[in-house]
Amino acid sequence: MKRISVAVLIFISTYVFADFKCQVKESMTLSDTGVMDRTSNVAKINNGKEFTVNRSTGIITGGGFTNNMSGTSPRVLDVYEPSENSYKAITIYEPNYTVDYLEIKEYVKGDKKPFIFKGAWGSIITGVCSYY
Repeated sequence: MKRISVAVLIFISTYVFADFKCQVKESMTLSDTGVMDRTSNVAKINNGKEFTVNRSTGIITGGGFTNNMSGTSPRVLDVYEPSENSYKAITIYEPNYTVDYLEIKEYVKGDKKPFIFKGAWGSIITGVCSYY
């Protein structure tokens, strides 16, 4: 019985504490007319890029993405039940209250977990993440 318990804990902890490696599948910006624009220079340069997410801090690194500008760290809203919930990290930059928001749908079956990232300057990035 102890061996089974240890094996289950090792299996669960692999995912609960694993970081994420993510690949951008689509990138958009909000146009002045209120529609999503996939043709802007900002949107086009992000497609295909990769970045990592530190699970415990929520910090994004690589691919030209960041969510900790000016020394502001994200707040992780992770309930450690990946089979039922999404991983979330939010950064609020003061004094103007611009926001970076990342959500990874960990409960989705399979190795690839869909994500959405809303950048402080209006970009919307989507793609897939895997445990890293």
